[in-house]
Amino acid sequence: MYGIDEVILEYSRSDYSVHLSDFEYKIDCSLGTNPYGKSPALKISQDAFDTIELYPEDNGELVKGIIKYFDEVAELNTYNIAFGCGSIGTLLTINRMFLKPGKKILGIAPQFSAVIDDFNMYGADYNPVHLKKDNNYKFVLDDFLNELLKISDAYIYIDNPNNPTGQVIPRHDLEIIISEAEKRNSFVVIDEAYGDYMDMEESAVALVEKFDNLAVVRTFSKGLGAAGIRLGYVIANKVFIDTFNTVNIPFSKSTIANYVAAQVINSGWHRENKQKIIEGKRRILGELSTLKVGYTSEEIPISVIYCENEDIDLEKVMEKTGLKVVTCSGYVGLGKNAIRLNLHKDIDLLMDCLKETERFIKTV
Repeated sequence: MYGIDEVILEYSRSDYSVHLSDFEYKIDCSLGTNPYGKSPALKISQDAFDTIELYPEDNGELVKGIIKYFDEVAELNTYNIAFGCGSIGTLLTINRMFLKPGKKILGIAPQFSAVIDDFNMYGADYNPVHLKKDNNYKFVLDDFLNELLKISDAYIYIDNPNNPTGQVIPRHDLEIIISEAEKRNSFVVIDEAYGDYMDMEESAVALVEKFDNLAVVRTFSKGLGAAGIRLGYVIANKVFIDTFNTVNIPFSKSTIANYVAAQVINSGWHRENKQKIIEGKRRILGELSTLKVGYTSEEIPISVIYCENEDIDLEKVMEKTGLKVVTCSGYVGLGKNAIRLNLHKDIDLLMDCLKETERFIKTV
């Protein structure tokens, strides 16, 4: 139609953002926002709106804040950082740099579905390494390396912490992957959208100075509690950042986003919530019986919950209890018998809904 790519015209997106259920729920555990809301340190004064009629220019305070945020693991410079519209906008811009029909892409399954949609719309050759159910969906380095060693000139995408399981892949494992990819002329993107929740020493940002085939993507949407400003950023070497800026949209962040992000980057809000998240995850891991929880890390607020019966539509069962979640039917490697759950601050109500779900399942 009028020259629109036929692949796009015929494509049906798997991304969960377009498949969320619409019903009257008791508790919303679907999208991956901070369970405890925005940072109380955030103060929006009239000053924030004084430049709203202008295009954003000055990144100074925000860039300095990001450099400070990572100073215990990396010595970053201003030329190591660029911005995009959320982590997803940043990732789609990176895809523009690498992807074309037939481009070899290696990743894991399951992982962030919106990026996979973009791979498919480019007509790229995406072949993920599946996390195995019989290993409770835990990442296994050797499984990934077995596939990596078969290819060259590839694009490698890994989200860490993993979305939807909430597991953290050790930085040591990622370093091995990046090193092997470098030998095969392959570029690695580590999507750390949920990275603010994990320990800083696990961040791949520490490896940017060592490898020129690495870019790390971050966002303000998760641990820092600012999903509404739609701001993400990428950290990489200068040559990559210069190229990224060549294909990035002009003025890719707003003056309001810049104002808010500069306040929250070193607010410590993610650290304040860490113990509450751990306690909530431990309750889920310890109190469920019929439902299974995929391999996950306690400090990350998302997890995969599934039942053994693959005929059960777990999202629909949870609707009956008033619990709004994301179905995993759109994730490669999972099905309708699994859901992604984002932790909620009302852990007692959440556990009540989960246990009621288990009672429903026992009657099926």
